[in-house]
Amino acid sequence: MIPVFTALELTAVTIGFLIYCRHALDCETIEIEGKRLLVKKFIGYREKVYEFNAQWAKIEPPLEGSKTFFITQSDLRVELGQFVRPEQQIPLIASVRRHLG
Repeated sequence: MIPVFTALELTAVTIGFLIYCRHALDCETIEIEGKRLLVKKFIGYREKVYEFNAQWAKIEPPLEGSKTFFITQSDLRVELGQFVRPEQQIPLIASVRRHLG
């Protein structure tokens, strides 16, 4: 009976580690090259790339108590900042805003 519970426990721990590993490398990057603003979101083995025109894109500041902010351009709206510490959020927004038109 003990080997059955041991196998069950090891299976549960292994599944937990696999779920943790899936999101351990999650990240968001912002790249600005001339008039192009690229936002790359890598979450759970999926990478999504959003391309904006740096002259037309706008940053919507975070709402009171919100952890995230948005970059928008016409009908495209991307949420960012879920991996940024609160004290880094305002300087990040200011540095990106300097490169926008």
